[in-house]
Amino acid sequence: MSSNKTELTKNVSFFIGFDVAKAKLDWCLINQQGLEQTYGVVLNDQVAVAELLLTITGNYPGELIHAVVEATGCYHYPLLDASLAVNVPCLTYNPIITKEQTKKTVRGKKTDRTDAFLIARVGWSGGGRIHVPEPHMATKHYVRSSQKLSILSSSFRQYKQHFTELLDSQLTPEALEVLEGIQVAIKEARAQLHKDMLASVQGKTFTLLQTIPGVGPYVASSLIGEIQDMSRFESSKAVIAYAGLDPRVKDSGKIKNNTGRMTKRGSSHLRHSLFLAANVARRHDPQFKALYDRKRAQGKSHTVATCAVARKLLKVMRRVWLSGQDYQVPEDLQT
Repeated sequence: MSSNKTELTKNVSFFIGFDVAKAKLDWCLINQQGLEQTYGVVLNDQVAVAELLLTITGNYPGELIHAVVEATGCYHYPLLDASLAVNVPCLTYNPIITKEQTKKTVRGKKTDRTDAFLIARVGWSGGGRIHVPEPHMATKHYVRSSQKLSILSSSFRQYKQHFTELLDSQLTPEALEVLEGIQVAIKEARAQLHKDMLASVQGKTFTLLQTIPGVGPYVASSLIGEIQDMSRFESSKAVIAYAGLDPRVKDSGKIKNNTGRMTKRGSSHLRHSLFLAANVARRHDPQFKALYDRKRAQGKSHTVATCAVARKLLKVMRRVWLSGQDYQVPEDLQT
């Protein structure tokens, strides 16, 4: 058995690794020695997954069993809900770990079955953390849907303009009315989502975050929805990596080279909100303006300089969130 087994999982008898796809889950059950016991496929549906978990636990009465899954997008949510419903602990972890393990297999072999096995082995070796219900899951859905509708609204407006210019007078009044109706429907849906989002997240943290320059109700909601619980990040570096704002590093033998590009491996929704806030903060706050101007003076592009502001802003957000204190401009920058 792996020597780095954690106290959390060392007494677990079986691990079920789930390789997630939109419509199905490939699963693999391994024992305490890390050996495959059985493999199968189940619909990616909460009821179907719950039935599978109940069947497996019923086949091994009295044994401690954990499910294991990569935290990828939203397709693993039915598994998380099912595991909570039937009281089977579920370990989640960063999918980068599976990719690293796949590279170590013979010829980099990759199939759904091998992925499910490797995912189970991550839990067996002590990786991942026990999933607990996120307190602001509804907020996350509202924010993400609002962002998607914003993109849809912008795209539809461009297509509508192109369409009307192309056809000009050939469009009937009925067709024009339909196009106008779609645009109005999108606008109304965005407005309703925004109201629901704000109602779902009101609280002390929501108010505190808005004392930071660039952080209004929308950005504060997005931060809370995406991060959920700031205390689970042990350092600013950890939450920056979670947001995908950390620099990508190329490792060649003994040489490590910072490429200057972001990893972008975290939530794109969180990065979007941070960039919105950074663009405002660099214009209105002396701390962030000084950082932005310094990067630009070094020859950095607007985007790179704004990324630097976003990283600094996230550090400030973490400090305000955890301290419970309003944002204060550093004394040496106060005028």
